Amino acid sequence: MWLLAGILLLAGLAGAFYVAGGQRRLVDQVTRSDNSYLFTDYLQAKDPLALTAAGQVRSYRIDRQSIASEGNRIFVSYYVNNNPKASLGLELKNDQGLLEVTEIKPSKAFTRLVTNQDYQALTGQIKQAVNQVKTEGGWDADSSAGYYERLRELMKKRQRKDLSQTLTDLASEAKQVGSPVYTNLFVWSNLSAKDKLALVMTQMKAEVDSHNFLQMGTDGYRFSSDLAPNGDFFTYFRKAVMDAYPTSKGLNADHLGLKVHLFRSYIDKQAIDYVRSHFKGKTDYEKLLAFAKKNKLTFDYTTGAVLHNRTQGDFTYTQHMKVQLPKSNTSGDYGTNNARFIEYIVDLKTGRFVSEWNVYRQLADGSYDSDPDHYAVADGADAANTESANYGLPKGLNNDVPAYLTRSHRYLDVTHPPDTVIRRKMTKVWRPAKLLSKGGRYADIVKKGGQSDYDEWNAVQDDQKEGRYGSFIASPYVGDGFRDFSNKQSKK
Repeated sequence: MWLLAGILLLAGLAGAFYVAGGQRRLVDQVTRSDNSYLFTDYLQAKDPLALTAAGQVRSYRIDRQSIASEGNRIFVSYYVNNNPKASLGLELKNDQGLLEVTEIKPSKAFTRLVTNQDYQALTGQIKQAVNQVKTEGGWDADSSAGYYERLRELMKKRQRKDLSQTLTDLASEAKQVGSPVYTNLFVWSNLSAKDKLALVMTQMKAEVDSHNFLQMGTDGYRFSSDLAPNGDFFTYFRKAVMDAYPTSKGLNADHLGLKVHLFRSYIDKQAIDYVRSHFKGKTDYEKLLAFAKKNKLTFDYTTGAVLHNRTQGDFTYTQHMKVQLPKSNTSGDYGTNNARFIEYIVDLKTGRFVSEWNVYRQLADGSYDSDPDHYAVADGADAANTESANYGLPKGLNNDVPAYLTRSHRYLDVTHPPDTVIRRKMTKVWRPAKLLSKGGRYADIVKKGGQSDYDEWNAVQDDQKEGRYGSFIASPYVGDGFRDFSNKQSKK
């Protein structure tokens, strides 16, 4: 009998431990941090300022004691603002470990909290502001989520009394392409990729003039002055271009494609203006390096720069290097890739940016003089050798190009629609040298060594550069860059 009693006791204890263990696993499954979306989406739908100091709903916590299960259904209660009376009861469906909300039951106290008459007037003010931004910008209904996301981000640091000014600030920010709220609107919008691109062109009042120059309307949207070369907007814009023009026709497919091609020049201008205005340095290149240091970015110097080293006369040696950023994809979102999107052409001697925007003249009305007859060929070197943002993914010496993007650079950047008439005028006279690999004399001085190649070349006296370049292109190390060549030659 004592033996039987002992066996029954042990069995009971084992059953109790099993039940307790199952409850712990259930609690862990429900309370893990990546399940927060189950609750926060509902809160934000009821209170647009939820989880900010200005909202009615400022905090929530799970009532762990309420967690229970029945079959594949799980029941849990949340306390809002640490008030058990202002609770929400959730019924969840457990689908092989993935939780899905099937029903939410708000308490009367919670309902009173979010339907407070004074607060409803406040949320009405927000809805009016959202609708105004969407109407003026031509955004769809789904873009509202992006606006609310930015609003809550700002209001976490502000009080309710600051709401009116915040809405005013957002109205202005929404017209600045690449600003946080504009980027949110662009990402959350359910417009097709091509419609998103067309919307940007419409908002910026971009039109191609008689000289194939893309002019921006003086009262249209503008790039945010704080849009950095590694800004999120550029990543999503690039993805939209890739999605809208996936075939071998690339941007040659339609008139919008022409606009998008010419628009890359304005992306280049923004990237140049940002670095020049936000960072200090004796040269453009020093400012670019300061930008990289602050943002912990690495550059890629390995894509060929022969088309950016055009000359009117005989070619002597390479004058410019190409810098692309970021070297590798730093975008965290699935399906996006920002590697080597932004491009700079840098004069190896002066460290200045080589760009068509050094050539174009802006008129009093804000437009640009696009008449090729107003520009002398002798002054057109920068227009011929200009940078060009990459909608596709260039390879260089990298091995990170996904198979589905292998042809993207050719489709979107190499076989592109016509450039401005000004640039075509210059490139007819300013011609690229013949590549070393094809029997010519052109080779990139800056390659694998990056900045070290640049520094090594600038340590060579001007009157010795032509001779050193000749030795460089005759060496077996030419493909590695000038620093590697110099180091290996000095060891001989």
